[in-house]
Amino acid sequence: MKRSIVVLTLAGAVASVVLFVAPILAAEKGDFAQGESVYKEICFACHGLKGDGKGPRSLGTMPRPQVFINTNYMSRLTDQYMFEVIKYGKLAVLKRVHPTTQQIMPMPPFEHTLTDEQIRALVTLERGFLSGAPPSAEAQQLFQANCAVCHGAEGRGNGVMASPVQPAPPHFVSRIQPAPADYTDPLFMARFDDAFLFWLIKKGRVGVTEEKAYVTMNAYGQILSVKEIWSVVRYIREHFIKKTR
Repeated sequence: MKRSIVVLTLAGAVASVVLFVAPILAAEKGDFAQGESVYKEICFACHGLKGDGKGPRSLGTMPRPQVFINTNYMSRLTDQYMFEVIKYGKLAVLKRVHPTTQQIMPMPPFEHTLTDEQIRALVTLERGFLSGAPPSAEAQQLFQANCAVCHGAEGRGNGVMASPVQPAPPHFVSRIQPAPADYTDPLFMARFDDAFLFWLIKKGRVGVTEEKAYVTMNAYGQILSVKEIWSVVRYIREHFIKKTR
């Protein structure tokens, strides 16, 4: 019967090991075959059988579902974060309504700091990292003053709050979860339209979900067992992320 639908390292040597922590965790707690079965039964509808975020339900969501074949972004997430998002739902994780060892830092709201015009200028700047369009001097100053601490001076998601030790790209686990957006990543940025980006900056990641009713990952802890959730995390990590590196 079908069911309904980080670490801050102290030395460079330790930093190089962090990359392997997340896959090991899932491998110890989950079963690959079971994860494949659950994924193809439940997860594919949004995330797609290929992990490309283009499942049959994907077009009805904004932002678009997570793209698991995007190794640039997915390798920056810990397995523990992925487990908690599946079990509790992303909004609950962002609001820290359950015990966690993660350093959860959702995008904060800037509605009391920036005007709507300034926010739109920042959205244009964010798109410009991919298009190559030069930013205005004002937008550049706004970005460096408000955004670079997490998103990095060049918009690559590698600001000092994200990871003060490890470079990006190629692949690193972000110290904070979820990892800050990399505006130079086309697979990541394709998930958002300009309206979402505007309200995200204005209301923050929690506010854009609660106040503006944008969608986010639902909780599956009442449907899946702990073992099944870890198995899904393992399947995602080993089938989509590691395979495409």
